[in-house]
Formats: sequence, C-alpha cells, structure tokens
Amino acid sequence: ARASIASVAIGNFTWSEIYRAYINNCPGFKPLIEKMEGFYRNATLALTLPYPCGMDVFPRQEPIPWVARTSPLTKQEARKSFRLPQSATLVLLSFGGLGLERFPWSNLKEMSEFFFVTTGKSKQEINNVRFLPEAQRKYEDLVRAVDVVVTKPGYGIVADVISHQVRVLYTNRGEFIEYPHLTRALNEYATAEFIPQDQLLSGNLVPYLTRLLSKKENWPAVPLDGAEMAAAKILGLIDR
Repeated sequence: ARASIASVAIGNFTWSEIYRAYINNCPGFKPLIEKMEGFYRNATLALTLPYPCGMDVFPRQEPIPWVARTSPLTKQEARKSFRLPQSATLVLLSFGGLGLERFPWSNLKEMSEFFFVTTGKSKQEINNVRFLPEAQRKYEDLVRAVDVVVTKPGYGIVADVISHQVRVLYTNRGEFIEYPHLTRALNEYATAEFIPQDQLLSGNLVPYLTRLLSKKENWPAVPLDGAEMAAAKILGLIDR
C-alpha cells in the first residue's frame, strides 16, 4: 500500500476471524487481531470465495465462484494409475496429516466390505488399507478414484468433493469459526453425512458409511471457474 502497488486477497476466511474465536481464553490475541485487520484494510481488492467467513474487513470485495481442482481422469483411469482395485468400494481418509496418529487403523481390517486409502508417510498396504504418500501431488486424481471421502472439512477438500461429486463423511473440527460455513456448503452442494469424532476415533465407521452410500444423491450445479475469474480480475488491475 505504501508503494502504491495493487494487492489482492483471495480466500474464504481471514485469520483475524479465526483467532477472534479464542479471544475469551486468550485475550493476548486482541492486539494481534487489530494489527492483522489493519493490514487487511489496505488491500486493493478481496476476491471472496463461496461461504466466506470474516471477509467483511476488506473495504472492496468481489465474490468469485469455487476455485477447485478437477481431475482429467475417469474413475477407472484414476484407480488404475494408483493400482487400486477397480471393483472395491474405496474410502479416502483425508485429514491433511492431522489426527491420523489417533486413528484406529487395526479396526479397519474388520471392515472387509470397504478398501481404505490415505496418503500417509510411507508406502505400504495392510489388508484392506493402502498408504500412498506420492498421491499427495495428484490429490485430485485420488479423489476421483474413490467412492467416499472421510474428512475434517477444510476449503480444499470441500472444493474437491464438490468438483468430483464424491460422497463425504465429515466430522467436527472443534472451536474453528470456519467449520459451520463449510458444513453448510457440504449439506447444500454435496452428498454428505456427519460422524461424531468419538465414533470416528473409535473406528465405528460402518453404520455411517452405509447410511451415506444409501443416501439420495445431491449434486446441484455449481460454478467452478473461480480461478479463471480471479486471474481475469488480477490482470484487469495490472492493465489499469
């Protein structure tokens, strides 16, 4: 701002809003929140993604559609590329590297009607569970390959399941202000089911997966060209 250079924010939440949720327990956050918001107010433009949270701090805002990755592969091609079974009901455990240490992996082998896959830290296969660390680089292809995603909602995975029309079993994220916005998106634009975190961490997935897979599909049309629209708006600022 001091150099009179245009700046563009793109997002569905602000960190000041995230930290504001903890201010009662951590009052020391208040001056940091005020400082962040001071920086945000200097932005030339904020391109707000669907279901925004705390983006009102930006003086000038323009909404854009979902920015989403879309795999060019068919489901069969995606499964073949990862050497996954073609006929299995595939379940992707997607937690962004968070909470997997607490997950009851040994319980999954009893769920023989499902084949589970996750990115993990090292490549291995244990019964009906496969760890594919290299798949992180082609995550959209992995989402395309599966029938269900089990996750804690974050913008990236919510955009992925909407883009690929993959059913999602989601759990809660605790005191995280963005969470209700993302779950509303899942319930409006995806085929989704909730699983309490204690049920997830105890390995009681089967009744929830069964309910989700029998659920009537809900995939209304959703614009996914947010990246192209954002690029056009940024180029417009440069030309100006």
